[in-house]
Amino acid sequence: MQSPNIKTTGRLFEGSKDTTFFARFSKRGKLSARIFKFSPFRQAVDGQSGQIQPMSPTGNESAHREHDPREMLLRSGGKLFQDVGYVQASIQRIASAVNAPKGTFYNYFKSKEDLASRLVDRQFEALEESLSQATRRSASDQLKEHCHFLAIEPPAIEVAPLQLLATLAAEAPAIPAALTQRIARGTDVWTTRVSDLISRVQIENGTTPARDESQKLASLLVTCWYGAIVRRKVEPSLKPMDEFLPFFVRGGFP
Repeated sequence: MQSPNIKTTGRLFEGSKDTTFFARFSKRGKLSARIFKFSPFRQAVDGQSGQIQPMSPTGNESAHREHDPREMLLRSGGKLFQDVGYVQASIQRIASAVNAPKGTFYNYFKSKEDLASRLVDRQFEALEESLSQATRRSASDQLKEHCHFLAIEPPAIEVAPLQLLATLAAEAPAIPAALTQRIARGTDVWTTRVSDLISRVQIENGTTPARDESQKLASLLVTCWYGAIVRRKVEPSLKPMDEFLPFFVRGGFP
């Protein structure tokens, strides 16, 4: 008899020895875990207000994306992955969510792993875009804006980059190794970009960064971001991101 739950334990990303977690996905796709917590995928920072605003593609591009079967399947897969995890999001469920026959899926993707890989790349591109927005603000303000971007969640955005990536990372032992490695590589690049921004904040504050200090702070920050997302999925009544972000950004970070 098949076990009623799928259990998995592991690390949030490769090379991290101190971020062990336990995750459980029920047959219905509900996630529980314990931490030892554009098109529709893309967002931009409004340079005037400092608020996160949806990027606005041209009318033709927007209409094309809205009704393009490939984009619809990507959107459906992203929603399911972030809600129920990779294992429970079958190809049939992904296709059915957009009223498409299962065979249509294979017109655009070779496998569920292929679709997930493209989604993962998009999410890291969104994180990079958030960090790369042109702004007249200080590095500290840029870091705060990036923190606010990471805190965006549905329904404000259909597929939230950090929520999707954290959910997939929590399933690391149960998903294809190539996909786990893709997330690990993307996380390494993202951590390096955050590290560079932290170094700039320190310089702006008149502090000479110690060797590897900004990299260690960035690794801690990224690990905590991932963990906060997983914890919020486990205990929706808590708002760990709301509590966590102000702690790191108030008074000038770091």
